[in-house]
Amino acid sequence: MHVPIPIRGVLALPFKLAGVRISRMNPNLCTLCETKFRSVKKAQQVTVPATVLFADVRGYTSLSEEANASDVTTMLGEFYDHCSAAVWERDGIVNKLIGDAIFAIFNFPIRRSDHVQQAVLSGIELQRRCRAMKTAMAGGADVPVGVGVGVHTGDVTIGEIGTTIKDFTAIGEVVNLAARLQGASLPGEVVVTEGVYRQVARDFPGAERRECTLKGIARPVTAYVLRG
Repeated sequence: MHVPIPIRGVLALPFKLAGVRISRMNPNLCTLCETKFRSVKKAQQVTVPATVLFADVRGYTSLSEEANASDVTTMLGEFYDHCSAAVWERDGIVNKLIGDAIFAIFNFPIRRSDHVQQAVLSGIELQRRCRAMKTAMAGGADVPVGVGVGVHTGDVTIGEIGTTIKDFTAIGEVVNLAARLQGASLPGEVVVTEGVYRQVARDFPGAERRECTLKGIARPVTAYVLRG
């Protein structure tokens, strides 16, 4: 669709009556991609170049066992807010909130030729925002909360997945590898693949090179650790 759809103000009222609202994945988008993907794109899925970012809270299982449930809930809410703001500022979408993790996509549906750089900068900003996060333990002491980030880029399949229960999401090797890199990252790190690093190397000349053995990935992956 190549027509603007108002999502705020008086002009948005007819669309709201038709069920078109502001997307929770990005407040500058409507919900048509999520609810009417096949109608809009004339296909159930499309393959597009995109950059995928995963971020999650380190040590969440221990935190949830040792901290009060209300404090953990507050911490997760803060984490979601920081991640969403960092992604939205760079025209990405927060496709999924997965417990203590977020899954973000760049270059769909908002197209940007520099989506790799935008995803990396989003990861750096996300880490900056989360640096001061803490949660109270059962004994009353505040402990810092670390966050790990993984980023990969390439062709992904995105659209409606499923039949009886449908979901709007992205799948493929790029998504899997980004998730595995996030799992291998340490608190405060943004770990990216070699393909990502080639496009941002000028901005991060001192990045640490690391060989990662990742679960489910047959060969070691060359990755780079970026810090703001």
